[in-house]
Amino acid sequence: MILIRIKCCLLAALLGLPLLGCGPASNQIPISGTVSYDGQPVAEGTITFMPVSGVGQTTGGQIVDGEYSTSVSPGEQAVQITGVKTTTKENPTPEEVERGLTELTEQYIPAKYNRASELRVTITSDSSEENFELQP
Repeated sequence: MILIRIKCCLLAALLGLPLLGCGPASNQIPISGTVSYDGQPVAEGTITFMPVSGVGQTTGGQIVDGEYSTSVSPGEQAVQITGVKTTTKENPTPEEVERGLTELTEQYIPAKYNRASELRVTITSDSSEENFELQP
């Protein structure tokens, strides 16, 4: 009987665990903007905002046709941007053609804008737009 009660308590705790930290992010500020690389809109990619102080949520979204929209915690944010291009493989093998593996996806934005990001922005309640014009 005690074992069943322990199992029920553990199950309830595990089911409730994902709810911790969830809920409305009332301090988030809606923000949108454009992203270009070498003068051209980033057609497809991601943008991520990470609080430099460690306080607040890491958020982000998709870049589509050079535009993004998300909600961000106020304060200084490190920004990571990726952009991907899809090309067709030259001379795919018959097996690759049969399995539909004829496309290559390449991340083309330099590391200084993503893995080793140098980008920083400060988000305030007055912020609504942040544009990024990235250079090679």
